[in-house]
Amino acid sequence: MSKGTDYEIKVMNRIKLMLDQEELGIIPKQVKISHKPAYYSRDRQKNINFDVSIEVCRKGAEMPHWIWIWECKNYSHKVPVDDVEEFHAKLNQVGSDKTKGTVISPSEFDEGAYEFARSKGIGLWRWIPDGAIVFRLDTGSDSWSDDSIHYGLINNVTSGFPDDNFVFALTTNGKLITVLSEMIAQEFLDVDINAV
Repeated sequence: MSKGTDYEIKVMNRIKLMLDQEELGIIPKQVKISHKPAYYSRDRQKNINFDVSIEVCRKGAEMPHWIWIWECKNYSHKVPVDDVEEFHAKLNQVGSDKTKGTVISPSEFDEGAYEFARSKGIGLWRWIPDGAIVFRLDTGSDSWSDDSIHYGLINNVTSGFPDDNFVFALTTNGKLITVLSEMIAQEFLDVDINAV
């Protein structure tokens, strides 16, 4: 299995586990998590393939009410702004009104990628699966300021990643968070749960 596919499956399995453990605040049987989903683009007149998606359906509906698409970048270098711009363009082609997007990487993001994502409502998630090698800087602090989280998103040497539930994350609504379950809960705030 390729390095990229392996990371995509780890991301998908982590989300499935959280769904099964009812950590997402949504009814599991109304959610579909997919690896390598394809969504139709009118602009291209064909499907665009993505890495991972979460589709939330209203009770009894077959079509999703809301889609969260995740682009995984398992790089050994910074994720460049071009990748985030391309992802944003693809999201707009498949339905920007009911679609949300997050770019996930074990590596840091360049400053341009961070600023573009923040301005366009694209989430960034720096998640290193448990057991991976991390350049760690011990700060002796358990509290995280927005500046510290921003630093963790754009720098290789960092404190953090004490367990599999730790992330450096920029949510699609601009919040900076370090706990995976809190990041996902923040993303679901925009979803009308009563309609789901």
